[in-house]
Amino acid sequence: MSHHTLPRSWRRLAAVTIGVAFVASCTHPRTSTTPAPTSSTSPATPAPSPTTGPAPNPGGRRVPPPRDSMTKLRAAYVSQVMQQIAGRENEPAEVVFKNVQVLKGITAAALVRKMDEDYGVAMSWNCTNCHRLAPQGNFASDTSADKRRARFMQQMVNDINVNQLPKLYPKDTPHVDCISCHRGYNEPLEKTLIPERGKPGGPPPVVRRPGH
Repeated sequence: MSHHTLPRSWRRLAAVTIGVAFVASCTHPRTSTTPAPTSSTSPATPAPSPTTGPAPNPGGRRVPPPRDSMTKLRAAYVSQVMQQIAGRENEPAEVVFKNVQVLKGITAAALVRKMDEDYGVAMSWNCTNCHRLAPQGNFASDTSADKRRARFMQQMVNDINVNQLPKLYPKDTPHVDCISCHRGYNEPLEKTLIPERGKPGGPPPVVRRPGH
């Protein structure tokens, strides 16, 4: 029987049924053919946010230990050594101590102060970073590569102060030391060596005149 002979109500019902079926086929979600990620392809766990993770440090460097704790540790060794050289503090360092190769010509007391106030403060280190056998009372040992590196760095500083800076500043020649670059870190910062404005060693603070 031709559709022209169907009752009008049937034709309307057929049209509605076809329309509903078409809409359903368009709105039904398609099944993905992509396989579900396995444990080996799962996305990496996002890094912790700066507010919850560890505090960042300049240049990605090791955050130095608290200065107070390092100062106390060094003070114990300084006291021990000064007791051992009591009465010989003003003699040449190379006479009082063994294996002094670079810091010759200064007194024994000056050598101890330099180790504490220059090296220790500049890198936030304890004596044992270079003198690995210090707990056994052996400060002369060269077992530490850091100690050998420190000698080279001291020779570099001596060359800058004695030979290079006088060429630029014949009068009132400035000088550099360990903290000029290290700024309290084992390795100097990569991007900036100058402290912030107004801080020690940095540019002078901006002085604003009244009314400006």
